[in-house]
Amino acid sequence: MSKNVEFQYNWLQGESWASGHLCIGSSKFEFVCSYILGDPLEQLLHAVYQIVPGLAPFPRKKIDFVMLEEPVEYIWEFEWITQQNLSVTIREKGSELKMGVVYRELCHIEDLLKALVHGINKNAVLRSNENIEKVYQQFTIYLKTA
Repeated sequence: MSKNVEFQYNWLQGESWASGHLCIGSSKFEFVCSYILGDPLEQLLHAVYQIVPGLAPFPRKKIDFVMLEEPVEYIWEFEWITQQNLSVTIREKGSELKMGVVYRELCHIEDLLKALVHGINKNAVLRSNENIEKVYQQFTIYLKTA
């Protein structure tokens, strides 16, 4: 189930907002996110890292994290469906506390990792974050051995 996966993330150093998109096949999710409670890209990468066998010491079958776009929260959820394919589900939680699915697609783990690596590689400012660079390097090594 290999699909074209694209990830783009735009952030300027010193800004408190970033924007980007995740595209799997023909389905695209565009986002704006806040840095008010931490680094959303770092949180995304750590969530994905924790589900990859061979990287995480105890890989998880399912993990989520919250990406904040005030006053809306996007809950990104990654769940293994088969041995090589993930479900990527994004739920929106608004100020009225209702939650609904705004994005759901399946993709191959290697396709997702390649898209993340490619999206980060283009931006030296993103890679200047030590934690992002560390996960970026681990994803790159994993892809070379996969």
